[in-house]
Amino acid sequence: MWVYDMEYAGFSASEHNIYIVKRPSIPSPERNYLEIEIPGRDGKLYVDEGTVKDIEISVEMNFMGRHDEWFGYWRKAKGWLMQKGQHRLIFGDDADYFYLAKKVVIPEAERVCYEIGKFTVVFTCYGYQYLKEGGLSYSCEEVSYNAYEIAHPVYVIKGEGVCTLTVNGKDLVMNVGQNITVDTELQIAYRTDGKLMNTSVKGKYEDLYLQPGENVIGVTEGFEVEVIPRWRCL
Repeated sequence: MWVYDMEYAGFSASEHNIYIVKRPSIPSPERNYLEIEIPGRDGKLYVDEGTVKDIEISVEMNFMGRHDEWFGYWRKAKGWLMQKGQHRLIFGDDADYFYLAKKVVIPEAERVCYEIGKFTVVFTCYGYQYLKEGGLSYSCEEVSYNAYEIAHPVYVIKGEGVCTLTVNGKDLVMNVGQNITVDTELQIAYRTDGKLMNTSVKGKYEDLYLQPGENVIGVTEGFEVEVIPRWRCL
């Protein structure tokens, strides 16, 4: 019999002897709009800012064990779910996609009986859902068509000297010493050894976003570029 499961931070609920009470309801994200009131005009104007609000996903869980193990299970559950940092949240019936959770709250645990604990965990996630395959490396040609929402990719460039990365007619110029990684989401550039290279980059990171539909990506001859597209959808 298939048991509904959930993965968070690389581990499944069942690995911790924790079980999902029922499939969670997934809210739809809400777009951010700039509201403009114009005197003498009915209603407001709404300008799409191109971003979406966070969503909250509530998951009911329980665990069961000997009465003298109850607090041990509860500590184990909190240790798994309340880790620092942002982590992937994956549901068993949609395993090719993940949410990126950046805040986790567990209000309380109810001791249903001596052996059973029940609690609800609330994940605050970015409004987008991400494709697992969007975390892999591709050539420029392989990511030239974006079938999803606007994406904030990572570009990994190898070579030596001054390089120009061009995306849809917009340039980012950088001085490459063997390698440089350009993260358009975090808006930073760094080497594989971790050294920050922001001062070696000229241009706007947001110009390198992958727009929905066709994209044209090019790089100075003599340099290699790989793209981690981070495809995402609503």
